[in-house]
Amino acid sequence: MEVFYLIGLFILTYLIGSIPFAYWLIKGIYKMDLRFFGAGDLGALNAFRIKKNIGVALVIGLFDLGKGMLSIWLAHYFFAQNFTAELLATGGVLFGDVFPVWLNFRGSRGLAVSAGVLLLINPYLVAVWLILFVDFYLIVRQHIIAILIASFGLPLIVFFTLKIYFTGDTLILILLVSTLIFQRHLERVPDLVAQKNLKIKNGEGK
Repeated sequence: MEVFYLIGLFILTYLIGSIPFAYWLIKGIYKMDLRFFGAGDLGALNAFRIKKNIGVALVIGLFDLGKGMLSIWLAHYFFAQNFTAELLATGGVLFGDVFPVWLNFRGSRGLAVSAGVLLLINPYLVAVWLILFVDFYLIVRQHIIAILIASFGLPLIVFFTLKIYFTGDTLILILLVSTLIFQRHLERVPDLVAQKNLKIKNGEGK
C-alpha cells in the first residue's frame, strides 16, 4: 500500500513544482511571457535581467524556494525517515519546476527550488554550493560557468567526505539535483559562445 502513497507524493510534489508563479506574475504585471525573453526560462534571475525589478525577482525566488521546502516537508511529515520519499519529493518538485506540463514543459532552471529542497535536507549542502559558486564566479566572472562548476563540484565534495560529513543517501540525492541543474545550465553555453564571438567581432574581449 505504501507504494501508492509514494506515487501520490511524487505526483503532488510535481504539481507543486509546476505552479507557474513566475509566469503568472510577469504576465500579470508586464503582459509578457518570460520564456521568450532573455535566457528563456521562468527563473528569478531571468526576470531581474529582463525587467530590472529586484522586488519582483525576490518574490519569484522566494516562492520557488518555498516550493522546494514544502515538498520536502511533506515527505518528512508523511514518511518520517524515509529516503525513498525524500528522493521522490525532490525529483517531483524539480521536474515540475523545470518541466511544467501547463507550459509545454518550459519552466525554470531549478536553482531556487533545489536550494529549498537542500535547506531542509542538509543546509550545509547549500553553503558548500554557494562557496563554490562565489569562488569561481570571482575567477571567471561568468555566472553560468560558475554554476556549472559548482554543480559539478558539489557531488565530488560529498563523495570524498562520505562517512565524515555526509551519507550515501545524500550522495544519491545530490547527484539527482546537481545533474538536473548542470544539464539545464549547460544549455546556455552556446549562448555564451555567441556573445563572446559578438564581442570579439565588435573589437571587445581580444
